[in-house]
Amino acid sequence: MDLYQQVFEYSPDGLLLVAQDGRITQANGRACSLFGYAPGELDALGIEQLIPRRVMQQHAAHRQSYQTAPRVRSMGAGLTLFGLRKDGSEFPADVMISPLQSTEGPVTLCVVRDISERKRAEQLVLDALKEKEVLLKEIHHRVKNNLAVIASLFSLQSNLLQDEHMKAILRESQDRVRSMALVHETLYSHNLATVDFAEYVTSLSAQLISSYSLTAGQVQLVTVLEPTLLTIDMAVPCGLILNELITNALKHGLTEGRQGTLQINLRHCAPGMIELEVRDDGQGLPPDFDLFAAGTSLGKRLIRSLTKQVDGQVQFAQAEPGTRVLLTLPLPQRCAEKEAA
Repeated sequence: MDLYQQVFEYSPDGLLLVAQDGRITQANGRACSLFGYAPGELDALGIEQLIPRRVMQQHAAHRQSYQTAPRVRSMGAGLTLFGLRKDGSEFPADVMISPLQSTEGPVTLCVVRDISERKRAEQLVLDALKEKEVLLKEIHHRVKNNLAVIASLFSLQSNLLQDEHMKAILRESQDRVRSMALVHETLYSHNLATVDFAEYVTSLSAQLISSYSLTAGQVQLVTVLEPTLLTIDMAVPCGLILNELITNALKHGLTEGRQGTLQINLRHCAPGMIELEVRDDGQGLPPDFDLFAAGTSLGKRLIRSLTKQVDGQVQFAQAEPGTRVLLTLPLPQRCAEKEAA
């Protein structure tokens, strides 16, 4: 047996030589073993007999097309191909084909590899990922529920108080906890990796307006929101900042039954940068307002600290009428890449 015959016969992959009419002219031992045939049984067999019936006609058409422009290529790129054994069972396969010239005319070399083990390993990985996804969803769901319980405890405690100032403090704390719970609710309901912040803004603003028990039509909410994805590390602090800004607008800007408009804009201002704008047409900032003054309120301290945490910048300005607050911050790299895609 010459070297060529040894290479052909002892290849670890199944090798088939196929004539232009689809007839197998030669098969090595591995090919016979793969397809469940005895040595020599594959010779003169039609190649379509090794293909599952559901794709037999399609394969024949592809083979005819290949004959017009033969070339080295892999078959079924991006697809899962199957071989049909003699007993009718199937196995997943990778197939490479290459045109050759024999003494009897043009033939096609088919290299067939059984990838059953690889597919089983891939399925194990997919099952593990699915299990992890289910676990993460359950974690986010439980965190959301636990935060909702904390918010409810604040509500119950406030009902037992007579001091209106203390009631207001507990309600603000309740709103902050709810803003964090909403992030986890968004994660387990949609995407475990990122938060659709435009959708989050819509939900949070409606939730806060409802919690202040405003009269019907007192505050008109206007939103212009560009699709924006944030990681949980960005969404939680940004959600808390937004909670403070909306609360300030409702509590200080549109007070005492004043009717007005609350506008929230979310836009991409530059590559990898976003702007969150909260604007009202209420009574505006007090003359002595200073976000960075010592001894300021908890809300101001939260805005300062959280803005620094997300490497952002925040600006308060008179809107004439009302107040305009602009938060500018960079998108995390992976979120910016998703936005660009």
